[in-house]
Amino acid sequence: MGDDHIEYIIKRGDTLVDLAQKYLRGHNDYITVQRINRIDSPRLLPIGKKIAIPFNLLKYRPSEASLAAYRGKISIGHEGRTIKPVAGMNIPEGSVLATSSGSFLALQLEDGSRISMPSNSKMRITRLRHILLTDSVDYELAVDRGRLRSKVAPFDKGSDRYRVRTPVAVSAVRGTDYRTRVDENSGTVYSETVEGVVDVAAGETFSDSGAVSIPAGTGAAANASGELYKADLLTPPQLLEPAKVQSEDMLEFAVEPRGAATAHRILISTDAGFVDVIAEQLENGEKIQLPGIADGQYFAKITAFGPNGFEGMPASYSFKRQLSTLSGSAVKDDFGYRFKWAGAGKGKRVYRFQLFLNDENSIPVVDEAGLSSETITLSDLPDGTYYWRVGVTQYSPDPEEEAFQKWTDFEKLIVAG
Repeated sequence: MGDDHIEYIIKRGDTLVDLAQKYLRGHNDYITVQRINRIDSPRLLPIGKKIAIPFNLLKYRPSEASLAAYRGKISIGHEGRTIKPVAGMNIPEGSVLATSSGSFLALQLEDGSRISMPSNSKMRITRLRHILLTDSVDYELAVDRGRLRSKVAPFDKGSDRYRVRTPVAVSAVRGTDYRTRVDENSGTVYSETVEGVVDVAAGETFSDSGAVSIPAGTGAAANASGELYKADLLTPPQLLEPAKVQSEDMLEFAVEPRGAATAHRILISTDAGFVDVIAEQLENGEKIQLPGIADGQYFAKITAFGPNGFEGMPASYSFKRQLSTLSGSAVKDDFGYRFKWAGAGKGKRVYRFQLFLNDENSIPVVDEAGLSSETITLSDLPDGTYYWRVGVTQYSPDPEEEAFQKWTDFEKLIVAG
């Protein structure tokens, strides 16, 4: 059976004429079906015989897709007009969707499948149909630029179909989680399977000789010359200090070094399914920084890129974001040494000042807790080498949240007469 056909098993009482009247777009389309399947009589069909019917002949009803979530500047076009995005709105077949830098969107399909499109990407919904004859779905997306993640619900019918087309390759899935990426520089298309199995072929159609199967943990790349090759994906990277509260102005994640990795990508989402992605960053090193976000509980998904250009398997972590910055300084004035500090964060902030003589691991010579002001002055400090630091206890506006504590690094102060 070809890529553009479905299989139908003849049942008792079926004739090609009746099937055409009920399920084909034209009453005379049965002639095409008869010719393709080399059937002598359109009214005398053997029960149990498998016949191939082209998709473009089948009646269908429009299937449904909704805008599950979006962030930033996205565009939706349909039949030459621009549609204002609204969460939950229906997205019809023929729509063109694009994301700008720092923008993201997610679609929910009728069968439960989810489509996520990160920043700087563009796709077209070329098929969004429910086939009446087989009670099956026929989905097809075309990625023109950027990336697409497809988390496809398991199909329960043999004629269910989900395709992703790109300028140089086409992929087909049956219940899986995989990524499609068009490299903007080389034009190479990467397909990477996280769960399940994906079939990939160079060009526009599948063939027995040209398609390759890529199970979970592997990928396939196709270039403009029609070459297609497979590779194993890097295993998930390990995040250092995964339980660390992200309290600084910038989010910062450190990945355990690994020689095979050339870069790392991180996605930040409000949900564990990464439907509502709010930020992403690609870095060449093991440290990844992103702009600050609102306080709350979030999820991070991290992948590593191999030297062959494939993006590896993901590792997901949950983390807490609570802005709580603190920095200090010391100056000498007419009244002695004045220590001052400042920081940002929501909720009540209470400070603790400590001063150590000679050794920062010794017992503090000054230990003032419960300070509400952001300064303290110490007079008559004897000559010596001192180490000092300031801590903050920050109480969340939410009474059910635990207080957060942090200290500045030790600062050195030399007092000499």
